[in-house]
Amino acid sequence: MNVLPALQERVVDELRDYAAKRKNDVRRGAETPELAALLVEKYGEGLVKALHIAEDLLDVSASRLRAEVDRLVLEIDPDAEENRKRRWASRPAGVSIGRP
Repeated sequence: MNVLPALQERVVDELRDYAAKRKNDVRRGAETPELAALLVEKYGEGLVKALHIAEDLLDVSASRLRAEVDRLVLEIDPDAEENRKRRWASRPAGVSIGRP
């Protein structure tokens, strides 16, 4: 029995649920879009890595998770690409707590 399709669906659902929570935090003013998008991006990176490991072990490759991570990040922060470049340019990147 190939469990990979079910695993992929569960992982995508988990990512979407996490992204929805971050969007809610942005709506209520608890997080900036930049922070929420970064959190989704990093969480998604971990899920992508874990799914790739499962795919390697099962000797298949059919994940669409990377595209979903990118889509959700841009949905939360339309300027995510520019903000990513700014983070990389301002080494070391950090978190500033407080009002923007």
